[in-house]
Amino acid sequence: MITKDIFIQLTSVAKGLNKDKRTEHDFKELNRTPIKNYSLKAQPRFAIKYIEKELDEKSKYYKNTIDAESINKFNVLIHAFTGLKKNSMCYFSYNGFYTQYTQYFIYFFNYSQLLFTNSHDTNEEDIFVLQYLKANMIWLFMELQNRFSKYGKEDIMTVEKVSKYYFGEVLDELEIKPSQTVKASITPKAEIIIFLPIENDLSHRPLTKNTLTYHDIVQYPKSLARAEQMMFEAEIIDKDYNFIYNATRSNKSVLGILYYLFIQKEYFNPIRKQPNKKITTSDIVNFLINRYNTNARKQFKLIENNQIKRNELINKEYILKNLPNKMR
Repeated sequence: MITKDIFIQLTSVAKGLNKDKRTEHDFKELNRTPIKNYSLKAQPRFAIKYIEKELDEKSKYYKNTIDAESINKFNVLIHAFTGLKKNSMCYFSYNGFYTQYTQYFIYFFNYSQLLFTNSHDTNEEDIFVLQYLKANMIWLFMELQNRFSKYGKEDIMTVEKVSKYYFGEVLDELEIKPSQTVKASITPKAEIIIFLPIENDLSHRPLTKNTLTYHDIVQYPKSLARAEQMMFEAEIIDKDYNFIYNATRSNKSVLGILYYLFIQKEYFNPIRKQPNKKITTSDIVNFLINRYNTNARKQFKLIENNQIKRNELINKEYILKNLPNKMR
């Protein structure tokens, strides 16, 4: 499955930056098309400073791409804690982001070790891109700690400690400093789309025949709400709970696994109260088909009966590995 996460893509052992053989002309053409811009949802508390220099087309393209994705990730971080009233949800969110960000560090370290110990032909431009990517990884981690560390159990780490502990080095031409006023690396243009988890039936989507209501079928609404927030962030559904078709990312297969995992994690009631009747797998699938406005029954059945394929996809997708457990 192809990942859209540039942090993982660039540090993939199999398909990392060193595998990108596009020419300077190719990147020049790419740079003619503006990369999607994001507005900062909050004032960053840290800023990345680096020695300004003339960038080649490849470095320019990846710098702009990293800037856009970093701002997007920052906005996702801020939004995840906005409006949370229960500490249990905050603790869960913090742990999820902490795990994700430190996993980025591990990906980066393993990739850089492969690159430099196996004598790959690594040029100056690629080194800049990797250093810039690493700085953005650390920047996000610092924002997470500085804002929300009260919800975590881990010790607070300085930039120096992060660099030494995870990378065995310090930042060279790039450094991260506390900042009172910092502008976005790219011109803000697009509005941030806000997703509001709904712990109820969707008012804009009538229930189809034989579909149970939300309160009849859902046993752990907080768990499902958090999972749906993650589905939106992973671009599986849009803000109106419509499934987003993406053949390249195999979104339909991912949705089928989500059906399976929701059931395994027991998000749903085993018994319907009125009338007193067992809730079947078919009832659950019908509910999810209606809720996300698409039919992934076939993908669910294939995944349900194929453990090897199921585990393969789960290991590749962050959302599938980090769904919440039971939370009322």
